[in-house]
Amino acid sequence: MLEFADFLTVTPSRVSQAHVDSLRDSGWSDEDVVDIVHITSLFNYLVRVADGLGVELPPNRGQEEITQQLSFRDDIVLKPFGIIA
Repeated sequence: MLEFADFLTVTPSRVSQAHVDSLRDSGWSDEDVVDIVHITSLFNYLVRVADGLGVELPPNRGQEEITQQLSFRDDIVLKPFGIIA
């Protein structure tokens, strides 16, 4: 799902039925796919509006303290995304 969202963000004109079929094969329903597309598109829209208007968020918004409290933060291993074609 995250790879699809990334692909939709970076190359929206290349999304095909095969991508949707891949999501279905992974257990996502048609309603889930619609939600994934809507949420990804809305997020991208909001980011572009903020960037276009020059909105800058303050660097310390309190999230740093919260992330230090996550019980699993030391167990996180970054994994590369696969390639969706």
